[in-house]
Amino acid sequence: MNNAESSNREYVSIRRIAEKLGISKSAVSLALKDSPRIKKETVLRVKKAAEELGYRKNSMVSNMMSHMRKSSVGNFRETIALLNGNRDKNAFKNHSTLPIYKKSVMKEAAEFGYNIDEFWLLDPILNCKKLSSIMRARGIRGGIIMGHTEDCVFKSYAKIWSDFKIVSVGISVHNPAYELVCSNQFEVSRKAVERLVQLGFRRPAIVVDKDIDYLVDGRFYGGFFSALYDADIKERIDPFGESINSPTYYLNLQKFIERENPDVILYMFGKTGDFISKYLRQKDGSKYPIAQLERRNDGKISARDWSGMEQNNDISAEFAVRRLAALLNMPSPNYGPTTLIPPTWVESKLLLSQARRIAEKRAKEAKKHSPIKR
Repeated sequence: MNNAESSNREYVSIRRIAEKLGISKSAVSLALKDSPRIKKETVLRVKKAAEELGYRKNSMVSNMMSHMRKSSVGNFRETIALLNGNRDKNAFKNHSTLPIYKKSVMKEAAEFGYNIDEFWLLDPILNCKKLSSIMRARGIRGGIIMGHTEDCVFKSYAKIWSDFKIVSVGISVHNPAYELVCSNQFEVSRKAVERLVQLGFRRPAIVVDKDIDYLVDGRFYGGFFSALYDADIKERIDPFGESINSPTYYLNLQKFIERENPDVILYMFGKTGDFISKYLRQKDGSKYPIAQLERRNDGKISARDWSGMEQNNDISAEFAVRRLAALLNMPSPNYGPTTLIPPTWVESKLLLSQARRIAEKRAKEAKKHSPIKR
């Protein structure tokens, strides 16, 4: 497995260094090469930031880019495919997370000198044979697929997966076994629970559709329970896995929360967080502390009050382009390794205040039930 977290070091991009220092990616790249075009003090700043962040040069990508520049002829630019496997033709615009992926794919592809042709796989006038003919006619040797939650995509386009170099972003599949770059969903829920336990919460609940968890090989539920076991929390609440599209979803969610009485709730979809925040209250009348497992920009909770995990989908998309570039310069067929991008925890002042209130309440209850010393 190709893991961006190998040797306990997360993937650090040139863009991340550039953002930290407030300079361009090209300036960072030149500074790391000791280019005379960059001021010495800037070179020192860049190298110091790179060392602090744990940046490591990707020799495969560097050699490949050098080769591509030397061998380019005229204004020729290779074209790669961007495959939309979502039911919505306009998912790259309308979806809560896919526009983030696409933006990073476009930026990184431009860095590599690639043009991009988009295809909607569920287009009624498109099929495997026609797509294959189009890609070959345009000299497209590979591409990136996103938003592919429909089973029919895998079966009907099976020959595409075997005949072209394909990298999947965000969603794991077992058949076909092409390359995958995604957030480490196991660590998403695990680190979220670890932090919540550190803040003093003791009855976390997770609200994630079981079908969503299946798409990521059970990583959300797995990380959730792993953290609970490590924290030695005895009373563990089973996940609420009903589909958000179910007509009984909100009614059953309310019953679940009232029955289990969690002290904090992890959720996936913005509508779920909005419902809990607006309609559900704890026994003392206060709001339930909540944290989202992915910043999806699909809810009404303000950025100031939002807590949860940044799955760093932009980095996943960026790395997917790099993996595709590497594949296109290797003779071997797709062999299905996975690159996992580590998440980043974000917490609000609201969540911190709720955690303090719960800790104070627990301390009072413990004092009330402790034996009186005579």
